[in-house]
Amino acid sequence: MAHIALDAFGGDHAPYEEVKGALLFVEKTQHRITLVGDEKKIRPLIPTNINRIEIVNAPEHFGMSDKPTEILKMPLSSMNVAASLVKNGKADGFLSAGNTGALLVLGTFMLGRINGIERPAIATVMPSKIGGTVLLDAGANLYLKPQHYVQLGSMGLAYAEKILKRHNPKVGILNVGAEAEKGNDLVKEAYDLMKEKFGDRFYGNAEGRDVFYGEVEVVVADGFNGNVVLKSAEGLGLFISEMLKDSIKKSNLFQKIGALMMKGTFQNFKESLDYRKYGGAFLLGVKGVAVKAHGSSDSKAIFNALQVAADGVEGKIVQAIEGSV
Repeated sequence: MAHIALDAFGGDHAPYEEVKGALLFVEKTQHRITLVGDEKKIRPLIPTNINRIEIVNAPEHFGMSDKPTEILKMPLSSMNVAASLVKNGKADGFLSAGNTGALLVLGTFMLGRINGIERPAIATVMPSKIGGTVLLDAGANLYLKPQHYVQLGSMGLAYAEKILKRHNPKVGILNVGAEAEKGNDLVKEAYDLMKEKFGDRFYGNAEGRDVFYGEVEVVVADGFNGNVVLKSAEGLGLFISEMLKDSIKKSNLFQKIGALMMKGTFQNFKESLDYRKYGGAFLLGVKGVAVKAHGSSDSKAIFNALQVAADGVEGKIVQAIEGSV
């Protein structure tokens, strides 16, 4: 069983959605949760007969617009306290829907970097025809050096193997074309280093479409391009969902009957594009399980993000990365 510290005041709908997601999580699993935040506001939301949920008081809140490095000067903030529980061995991992930069700072300077990893990265699972593709970096580092792509590749492969249970996964590098000569000088140098490091496990260049419709389990990119892919996918999912709704509203009676008969199919399709299904993204490369949830997460997204964190603990993702670099 995993013990996860949850920053109860990180997201846009805190603490209600965080608490609701945590209650559902302990109901559906055997894991433990420590809710971190203003106890006076959290306590009334917890039924008295609930087991495996604890509260640690953290009266300060770190905002989305605050400068990330300032988190180190706020030891009583909910995110800082949640991370410190992992640092001090009182929790196995922590989750926050709060400021991404602050989470990166805490992961890097409080938990510390894994030896051999110079740039911790945000890794998320994108919906794809092979059941999910690991994309990293999804926003932590806007600029990378060629050797950093290799480090990201090692972390991504460990994720695919230990968490997604993929056999012999391959890693590619996001580029503007599949040919080896494509891309700028930095990406070309990274290509050569990755080919040397990973051998047959190197997929080569992966175009944007390969993230969703390719045969590659891991795609590495700098945080700028990775985040563009992530946010574009989120927007496309919302657009398709709204377009389907609008088309059904404008259809004739027989078309509406047909749509009603396909309601289950439409629902499955919608869920496959819903970011809440994938819950949270790991901050990989630090000495502890750290997971970032979407700032607008509701209880469903929090529940799934807690499961991501628990999977990281039980799958020993930190140890797997330590052994891969």
